[in-house]
Amino acid sequence: MNVVSENAGPVALLEATAEARTLIEELTGLAEELKGREERLGELLAPSEAALRARTEYLDNVMRDELARAEQRVLKLAEEVSGIARRLKEEGLQMSARLAEADARHRSERAGHERLRTIVSLLAMLLGGFLAGQVASWRSGAKETIRPAAIDQGTSATKGAPAAPRRTAGHGTKPTTKPAR
Repeated sequence: MNVVSENAGPVALLEATAEARTLIEELTGLAEELKGREERLGELLAPSEAALRARTEYLDNVMRDELARAEQRVLKLAEEVSGIARRLKEEGLQMSARLAEADARHRSERAGHERLRTIVSLLAMLLGGFLAGQVASWRSGAKETIRPAAIDQGTSATKGAPAAPRRTAGHGTKPTTKPAR
């Protein structure tokens, strides 16, 4: 949701409040104007009772009309404000639901990433162990073949045939088959 739509409700509420204040000021001005007219009428009309009643009725009618118009404007503004408040409430509920959904999705993704990291770590450890075993096996096989030829020939020269290299306890030969993956 963008900033404009978030501020639309409060801005409309402030505008409605300002318009209501303007209407109240207009009504106050009209009331003062009517009082001025009443004073002028009082000066112009004869102080008879009939003239006083007519003047009072006229002023009452004018005031009622103005108040009825102002009341209609205020009711219309109140309905607009109520509608804006309902929309804001609905949008707030929708936003809360979207945020909860996004949080759940993030948690699920994070758990998946953690599982993948764990699997990769385990595979790296297994591969490292396997490679370490291969290197150790290769080194032990290489040590046996690196022996000086004079030592091997000196011991086997008495027998007349070449002797196979001796195997010491704990050393194996270099594997000839490929490791399973």
